[in-house]
Amino acid sequence: MTAVIDPDWMAQEPDGRPLTISDLQVAFGGNKVIEDVDLAFSNGFNGLIGPNGAGKTTLFNVISGYVQPTRGSVSLHGRDLTQLSKTDRSKVGIGRTFQSPKLILDATVMENVLLGRHHLFRWGHLAELFFWPPQLREETEARHICMAMLERFELDGQVHEKAGNLSLGAQKLVEMCRALVSQPQVVLLDEPAAGLGADDVSVLLRGLRELASEQQLCLVIIEHDLELVTNLCTEISVLHFGKIISKGPPEVVTNDSVVVEAYLGDSYRQADAEATGEM
Repeated sequence: MTAVIDPDWMAQEPDGRPLTISDLQVAFGGNKVIEDVDLAFSNGFNGLIGPNGAGKTTLFNVISGYVQPTRGSVSLHGRDLTQLSKTDRSKVGIGRTFQSPKLILDATVMENVLLGRHHLFRWGHLAELFFWPPQLREETEARHICMAMLERFELDGQVHEKAGNLSLGAQKLVEMCRALVSQPQVVLLDEPAAGLGADDVSVLLRGLRELASEQQLCLVIIEHDLELVTNLCTEISVLHFGKIISKGPPEVVTNDSVVVEAYLGDSYRQADAEATGEM
């Protein structure tokens, strides 16, 4: 059943912490994979780190509607999303990418990115079927928006290429463009830099920083590259065995003894000491 979406909700002005997670618990077969999680993500860059199996992707799945929580809620600007489908969450402003890109491999780059705009079309399938002028105007505008996003991430030369012919790095950038053209208020990026070469990472970071400076956008990033996360994010949350063990600015989190013990390890402590000349 599709929930009715209040248009006033979608028209709200973004606040400083648009995404809130309260008292969240997720259990599969009695096994708690997320437990007692309370988080509030700010506009700008937010990091979510932790060891493999900590529950990071599960948390993204709950936020985006792919998994229902056992308890708790996910709110966007104070409005509960918990009963909305993943499609409706996309409509109200939740965009995301996946560890393995979910693209239509036989479709072109432009066709894949255009899918991110279709839920914004005011004219339905009938107008599309008969090519009515309003629908054609929407399609033309959507193509311009998609092309601008592809140019930002240096994919404009591959617009007509089939997605299946692209490298993993390029596929990840295409999927991210699709999420970003959907007019999201929150974007969940699941390991966006994994598998990318240095040049692709530079393009990724430059494009994201430009977008964040141009509009109020909450970006939440799961990433194992700690240097990337600490350089990009103003706040970091650490998930360990389904629980938040630390959250705050990068310099606080990375020096938290609990985080070093549970996740970063002695090698990080030693490297940090060498870098600061404390050995």
